[in-house]
Amino acid sequence: MAKITGIKKTPGFGVDRIEWKDAKHRVHAARATDPASVEKVEPAQPARLPMKWDTQRSSQGYYWCACTETMVRYESMSEFTALMLLDHVFDIVDIVSQPMMLTFQRDDLHHVPDVFFRTAQGENILVDVHDSERTTEAEALKFELTAQMCERIGWRFELFDTFPDVTRWNLEMMGRYHHPRFEPDDEDRDLILHVAHEVGTFGALRDALRTDRPGEHLPAVFHLMWQRAIRFDLTKPFSDNTPIHPA
Repeated sequence: MAKITGIKKTPGFGVDRIEWKDAKHRVHAARATDPASVEKVEPAQPARLPMKWDTQRSSQGYYWCACTETMVRYESMSEFTALMLLDHVFDIVDIVSQPMMLTFQRDDLHHVPDVFFRTAQGENILVDVHDSERTTEAEALKFELTAQMCERIGWRFELFDTFPDVTRWNLEMMGRYHHPRFEPDDEDRDLILHVAHEVGTFGALRDALRTDRPGEHLPAVFHLMWQRAIRFDLTKPFSDNTPIHPA
């Protein structure tokens, strides 16, 4: 069995280039000149091996993506939070971490973004996750060049450089119930959404759904919040007084 390695850095030869691996770890390449040039870019495996360094914390692992029901690797807790947010906000049909090696015409710079995914609406989105306080000038340049490349080829680029604790806590709260096992049946879904339209806050919704089985409907409520069928402000602390807005 051949040893699995990352994509090796090579000169750009005067053009921005994308290299990626298919499901069998075969490397493919495409010039990033316009939307037509990247139509066949379909990364299925990471372009590089997990990073390792001295004093490394145990913050690497796999996130279970509810949209695709697949495992996605992350290399930091910020990446984990970003994956939760993407899974919650977008209708993802395909996703891979460390998806491709970008080689930029400028100074033959190389960059491996953190996440690439496609949405049900047909968007191709490339994501970088990097703390703004730790971003060097060289890294900022790579993010700028990545954004320029994405604009040229018709992709969307997102850079997450900070995650407020409140946003992370809210995502983790809902994320406990993002698995389909918590999805209510049609009758319970209609009941919950009907009551949600009648009340204004989470606490009022919980009280209105109260039964002789404490918390009976709460897993389904949080699942519907994760699905964005019931919405609230992710950036504010969650409590009984949190306003809710059924979609």
